[in-house]
Amino acid sequence: MTTVPSKIYIESTAPLGAWPQGAKMNERVHIKYLPGKLSVLLLSLVIVSAGCGGKKQVDCTPLSLDVAPQSATADHAAAAPGNKISYVASNSIRPGCIPTPGPLRTDLKWSVSDTVNTTIGNTPNVDYGVATCINATPSPVTVTAAGPGSMGTTITGTGTLACK
Repeated sequence: MTTVPSKIYIESTAPLGAWPQGAKMNERVHIKYLPGKLSVLLLSLVIVSAGCGGKKQVDCTPLSLDVAPQSATADHAAAAPGNKISYVASNSIRPGCIPTPGPLRTDLKWSVSDTVNTTIGNTPNVDYGVATCINATPSPVTVTAAGPGSMGTTITGTGTLACK
């Protein structure tokens, strides 16, 4: 069990105006309301110490790609462009990072999980990111974009395509 002193004295050479009325310089002064004053002191220390370390900078390099649309449906029996869906991708934003308008990525390699029933192009200004339904698919096909990330890594993002 901790005991709390019944009286706390502070010595100071503060000017007369800083001490209670009737106190003299270099005289011990009993602080009547220590808990309130102590809490102000502790709060001040917390505020000062919180600002000392600075804020850790968030790493905003992308870890993945955002593919749009996330899911789409096309009719394999329709004439173009009804049997096609155009996909785009951009760098995803990490939590804590400020979203900035960035360009759509044009350095990605597109692929589909079902190459029998669907295709996707990789030729810029021709069919880049355009998926085509050749036949109906029993379940949605995964459309994947992959490209360079930071420091030699590869980042990916996915969407889905249902061909009816």
